[in-house]
Amino acid sequence: MEAIGGNGFWGTSKPYCSLCGWNVSLAKETERASLKQLPWALLLFASFFAFVGYLSKSGFALFPFLFLSVFVVVGAIASWRKLKLLEVSHPAAAYASTLPSVMAAKETLKKTPVNTHLYLSGLSKPRIVRFKPVARVITIAFPISWIFIVYFGFKIMRDEIAVSSPLATLRDLGPLLLFALIWSVIGITTIRSVRRDRKLLSEGELAIAIVTHQELSGGKRRQSKIRYEFKDVTGRLVRGGGTDESWELYEDMEVPVFYDAEDPGKNVALCAATCELRTD
Repeated sequence: MEAIGGNGFWGTSKPYCSLCGWNVSLAKETERASLKQLPWALLLFASFFAFVGYLSKSGFALFPFLFLSVFVVVGAIASWRKLKLLEVSHPAAAYASTLPSVMAAKETLKKTPVNTHLYLSGLSKPRIVRFKPVARVITIAFPISWIFIVYFGFKIMRDEIAVSSPLATLRDLGPLLLFALIWSVIGITTIRSVRRDRKLLSEGELAIAIVTHQELSGGKRRQSKIRYEFKDVTGRLVRGGGTDESWELYEDMEVPVFYDAEDPGKNVALCAATCELRTD
């Protein structure tokens, strides 16, 4: 069952299946939301060029405005055409008798989460966990890098104090201190996440959650953010979220989640964890 989709006005279209109707309604909502942004984009461009023309006393720059507007309008037309295609799609009526290939794909999709759940449930506690590559590099490099930061910081201070004022010394240390601050935030945040995720994956309870929301965030390096919900061993409904590093999850799909039995709010999806389970 192939997910048929494409890029929308802003390149954030939802994948959908025209055969079984999966995610069609959400794909429609995304395209409608994209079209609503068209007048705002044109208004933003017009305001910008009007403001520039006012400051420069050169008048409204009509050609640059029309040039940029063409790209916005073309993107909106593509999104409008896709929305019309979705509107005339009636999976239930068009396929009264489901194709055998679609039925087989559905059965495969149903069995895969079950098999995954059974496999993960069969792992005895404490489960064997290892860091993912990025987390492993940061946890090793962070303490080592601080040795160099302290060494070079001390060396700069010693050399500068001997020949200049304390203010000049602080100015020379500025770039190093800024780097140390940013690196500390990244390192400490990652290490805290690693410690939490390792404990949850190793000793936490397992549940199968349902993805309730998925969206793309970020600029050039986009991330797939998901929200999900599951029931703990007592039947309470618990919600959580994270970054889907697999880029394979969308609404109504299942995802394994590990949580703290005493505090289910502490949970992490397997696809979003900084650690992974060892299968060897």
